[in-house]
Parts: sequence; C-alpha cells; structure tokens
Amino acid sequence: MLIGMVSAKASPGVTTSALALASVWPRSALVVEADPFGGDVRAGLAAGQWPPSSGLVEAVADLRSVSLDEALARRVHRPAAWAPPVLAGLGCVGQAATLPWGRLGADLGRVRDADVITDCGRYLPSDGVLGLLRECWLVVLVCGSSLRAVRSAARVGSLLSRDLGCPPGDPRLSLLVVAPDDPYGSAEVAGACGLPLLGELPDDPRAAGVWSDGGASWRGFGRSPLQRSARRLAERITGTDDPDAVRPRGEDRPRDDGRGESRSRDDGSSTGSGTTPPVARRGRGAA
Repeated sequence: MLIGMVSAKASPGVTTSALALASVWPRSALVVEADPFGGDVRAGLAAGQWPPSSGLVEAVADLRSVSLDEALARRVHRPAAWAPPVLAGLGCVGQAATLPWGRLGADLGRVRDADVITDCGRYLPSDGVLGLLRECWLVVLVCGSSLRAVRSAARVGSLLSRDLGCPPGDPRLSLLVVAPDDPYGSAEVAGACGLPLLGELPDDPRAAGVWSDGGASWRGFGRSPLQRSARRLAERITGTDDPDAVRPRGEDRPRDDGRGESRSRDDGSSTGSGTTPPVARRGRGAA
C-alpha cells in the first residue's frame, strides 16, 4: 500500500502526521520524505543524528544497479526505537528535477513487507511529485482549521481532484484535519474543501515536538492525544478497526509485479494503486 500525504499553503503538520501514523501503523510501515522542496526530517527527528547517506537521492542512484528492496535496505534509517524507519528527503530544491517521480511511485507501490507513507510536502502541479501521487492507493490532503488554511486547502483540493482524475466524493483523495475547532470543525472544513473527511489529529505540541523538533520521547508518549488519535486513524485507513471492512480476497485489482503476474500481500489481499480504500466502503464519519 502506497499513501501520499500533501499540504496546502498555511496548512500544518504533513511530516508530523506521516511520522505519527507510521509509528503506530498496524503493519510494518516506512516513511519516505518525498517533498520536492527539500526535506527537514533529518533536522527535526532525533536531533539530527542521521547517517550522511540515508537519503532519497542516494536510494534513487542505487536503483541503477540494484533492486528497490536492496536500495532501501542500504539507505533507510530508524533514528530511535519509538520512530518508524525513514528514507530522508532531498538536500536541496534543485535535486527534485532529476528524480523519476512516476517510476519511483510505481516502485514504492511494490515494496514488499511494508506499507509506504510518503510525505510529499506542499502540493504544486509543477513540482513533479504528481507522478508519484498518481501511483498512490490513497492521497491525503492535510489541512488546518483556520480560515486561511481552509481557503488554501479548498484551492489545492480542487487542483488535486483534477490532476488525479478523482470525481467529487472519491475517497482516494481525502482530507485530514490537524488541530480542528480552531475555529472550524472537521466536518465544516471537509465540506468547504469538497473532499471526504478521513479523520483528524489534535493540537498536541509536546508530542508533535518529538517528530518535528527533536523532542525526547517519554514514558507516556504512546498515550498522548496525538499518538492515540494517530493509532485510531491508522486502524481506520487499514480497516483493522472493523473486521467487516477487511477486503475480501481478490476484490481489488492487483498490481502487476513486472512479470505479468499479480502480487498479493501475505494477508491474502491484493495491492495496487487502483484499489478503493477501506474507508470508501465503510460509509462512516471520521475516526
């Protein structure tokens, strides 16, 4: 499963949301920092203690001679016991133009033994990352609840719907509201943006600082409002909070593995960028 997370101008928390989700994901999960404007995760997570070659550019260069699984094994870094494995992002903006975003997305969608959550930063149609987003099983637009954030998200949501070919209400493009009720509630924000509401994450500065500013974890970190909400959201996305939402075997279109054969997950469900997320079949409100 490949998930893309993007933001609009004045919208907070894509990197924090991606890391929090991956840290409590019901299955193995990997975060790929795919922001075309350059990554910040190395500066914000684990106080900058990162190997020098644990980045996206190095992994893409490795693909010239090795498989993606081997490239990830070389370059992915887990900075702390409580953090998910991460492939850090670009060092500068100019590197984005050299990356084959569409091929990268297709390859990430075929990663074995883990779901991949990509932090794609602020969305601009011209930055190249659209090729990756088109390979995603689910694209999540992260939005705050202020008037300025909602206005920006509504404009970007319309662009994404057009660029991804998602008709109105298509849950493959959904909204995540960070710090709701400041002042607008999540349902109001989703209505203004014209997108299905996937869920919400609370304003929890102490826990968010662990992911964004090198803050130290603590004994009750896993029970913080942010982590508890992220766990519920992760379970909702994967369908593990509702046995009735688990995909029947063979229901979804499988992804071709490059040899003309479909590849299935170990749990018996097929994977692919053209599948419908479990939330589409649930018909329920946000977690």
